[in-house]
Parts: sequence; structure tokens; C-alpha cells
Amino acid sequence: MSLPAGRRRMTLVAHDVGGTGGMERVHAELIRRLAAEWDITVVSVTLAEELRHLAAWMRVRVPHRPFPIKFVLFFLIASVRMRRAEPGVVHVCGAIVWPRADVASVHLCHAGVLEATRSLAPRGAPLPRRLNTGLTRLLALGAERWCYRPGRLRVLHAVSRGVAGELARHYPGVEVEVVPNGVDTRRFAPDPHVRGEIRASLDTPEQAMVALFVGGDWDRKRLGLAIEGVARARKGGVDVRLWVVGDGDRGRFERQAQSVGLADTVVFLGRREDVAGFYQAADLLLLPSRYETFSLVAHEAAASGIPVLASPVGGVVDLVGADEAGMLLDDDASTWGHAIAGLARDPARRAALGQEARRRALELDWDRMAERFSALASRLAAEQERISR
Repeated sequence: MSLPAGRRRMTLVAHDVGGTGGMERVHAELIRRLAAEWDITVVSVTLAEELRHLAAWMRVRVPHRPFPIKFVLFFLIASVRMRRAEPGVVHVCGAIVWPRADVASVHLCHAGVLEATRSLAPRGAPLPRRLNTGLTRLLALGAERWCYRPGRLRVLHAVSRGVAGELARHYPGVEVEVVPNGVDTRRFAPDPHVRGEIRASLDTPEQAMVALFVGGDWDRKRLGLAIEGVARARKGGVDVRLWVVGDGDRGRFERQAQSVGLADTVVFLGRREDVAGFYQAADLLLLPSRYETFSLVAHEAAASGIPVLASPVGGVVDLVGADEAGMLLDDDASTWGHAIAGLARDPARRAALGQEARRRALELDWDRMAERFSALASRLAAEQERISR
């Protein structure tokens, strides 16, 4: 079928598109902005309702859990489904199908995770979790080695300079293009009214400093270190609370909080659709993660005007800089406790760091990200057209 002048065709292959997860939101934002110029076919398990009028959907029906089964079935079924589409530029979210692709967006490099953690699975997790994570990681590593080769892929789209370096080390021979993710700086912005409402609902006084932790995979993101850091800070006499947004092994981390005297100080809020309000109500973000690529969470917190305290990983390094929009800290709990306590005692510095974080986040909006990705995809489409003539 011919397309109207100026339009091109793209096939997007991803496990899920839309929703609360970082990768899911990135591809949703791309579809919203590219649909005016591209005819998009989505091959996925889920596609958010509000996106279905913008793209043709080839649904892949696989179970969501356990994830290793979802991964294998999707790898096989989606590979067959995408061959039935009129592909145009084939854009895949990671190494998730076996046919050749034009561009793979890498939001997590599993070889990089293994390099950073030196373990297939979190050592402190229960056995079923270790088995599930370890098997998932092995499958993902095998898929990366198959898919990220010059004969299978034209361009690796890295979401930060850090992940670009990982890809160059582990998968040489494939072009790497850095296009950072964006952030919704209108949704994620300071709001004193929301701040007051949420604090009141959680019985948190204005003078208390709230540290926020957002995300899943609590072992990799080291919620345990965040809890220990807050405990060390409170021993110094400051009123610090820790809010945890996201899903994980709640019982295990509740026991840790209780063991360090934080049973009534750490609030587990679960997965939330209204996460923006918690950034607005908090005073800083804690991200002691072993591994990140871009970290949408860090950039959403920055856009909300709060400092980011993080491990020096991935795109967070570019965001924080030389402790200009937050602080980059090592793995020592005492260091985290000292930094948290210092900012609790110095609201003026906390505000200055938050203002700079907001300023930096404003430079990374979704429109700019979509323009850069569209330019990359257009280049690949033009090369395809020249070869087919």
C-alpha cells in the first residue's frame, strides 16, 4: 500500500506500551508525537487505550508472569507477527525478537547490569526471586548477543552516554546513537497545593524532611541502602521520613526498617498512578541504584524541583553534574546518612539544588526527544529507499 507524500512507515515492537513503567511511557510518548508523520504499527502485549487510534495494533497474547515464560513466548510469537506487517523502519525495544531490525532502543543493557552487579540475581532475595531473576537475565543476555550484531541490527539507540559506552564495549561493530529520553515538565513540576494535601493525608508535618524512593527491583535500586541512610541521618537528630513508591518484596524491607528503628518512619505506598504528587510533596529523591541507564525517575524528580541523591550511574551523572542538581554518593551508608542529614539541616541549599535540577530537566522535554528520534528513523528510512531503488 502506498503512503501519502511525506509519510513513512514504522513497526514498533515492545512488550508493553503505555502505563506506569519507564520504558512503557517512553514509547507511548513517541507514538503521541510521531503519529502525525509516521504510519505506526505496534506489535506488543498491551497498548494503552488512549494510543489505539494513533497506531495499528498487532496484539501478542502471552502470560504476564512468570517473566521468563513471557519473554520466550513473546520472542517467538512477536517475531512471526512482525513479519506479517509492512515493516518500514523496524524499531524494537531491546533484544526481544529474532528477525533483523533497524534500530533497537536500549533502556537497560543486561551485559552492563551483569558488569555492574557481578551477579545474575540479587544475593539477598528469596530463592524463587533469585531463580526468576537469574533465568530472566540469562535469557536476556543470550538475546542481546544474538540481536546486537552487525548482521542483525543497524543502530543501537542509547538513552544516555553511560549506556552508549556499555554497548560499545559489549557489542562492538554496531553504530550507537545517543538520544536521551524526555520528561513531562508540565506534569512534573512544583505544586505547593498538592504538596500540602499529600503531606496532610500522610500525617507528615511541613517541617519534616521527606526522602522519596520510587521504582521496582528494590534489590538493584538498593532500597536497603536508602533505609540505612535514613536511619543514620535520624540518629543525628533530624526528622527525616522515607516514602517508598513502587512494588517489591515489601515484607523483607519492612523487617529491615523495623530492625533499624524505622517501623513508623518508612511508608510503603505501593504502585501509584499519581506518582507526580509524591515528587511534589517530597524534599529529595534517593536513588542508590547499582545500575541505571537514563533513570526517568531521577529526571521526573528533578523536573519537580527536588534534589537527586544518587549513585554515579547512567544518565544520572549528566543530570546531577558536580553536585549541582543533587549529590552523587558512594556505597557507604554513613555517607548517605551524612548527606541526608546535611540537607535536612540546610533548606536553603536544598532549594538551590532543586532549582538547578528543575532547570536541567527543562532541557529534556519529550518533543525534543521525539524530534531527534524521528530524525534518526528518517535517516534509516532514506537509506532503505536508496538501497531498494
